[in-house]
Amino acid sequence: MSDLGDHAIYELDYQGIVDPDRARIIAIIGNFADYTDPVARAEAFARVQTLLQFKALSPLTSEPAQWVDRSSLSGGRELWQSKRDPDAWSRDGGSTYYMQSQTDAPYQSQIVP
Repeated sequence: MSDLGDHAIYELDYQGIVDPDRARIIAIIGNFADYTDPVARAEAFARVQTLLQFKALSPLTSEPAQWVDRSSLSGGRELWQSKRDPDAWSRDGGSTYYMQSQTDAPYQSQIVP
């Protein structure tokens, strides 16, 4: 096992984590330990961290297939939710949007040619 793997096992043991998640966690750590290039490992980690938070890896676009009509939640007023980032909501089909977790400051979607 790598230093990273050994560290993970020690910490899991110290916390008394012995459930089925333990093997999954060790497998995930093992996958990261397989990276020999620290830059590639850091980039992969950043992507995985983003995806685990259900966030998009690139800017949201106004592409209709990326937005779900949620007008039924707003009494029939036009309301769209991003499939790529469920925190993003739009009143115009994705041309502009706001992040529910932040202020209602609008963002501009990238235009899809």
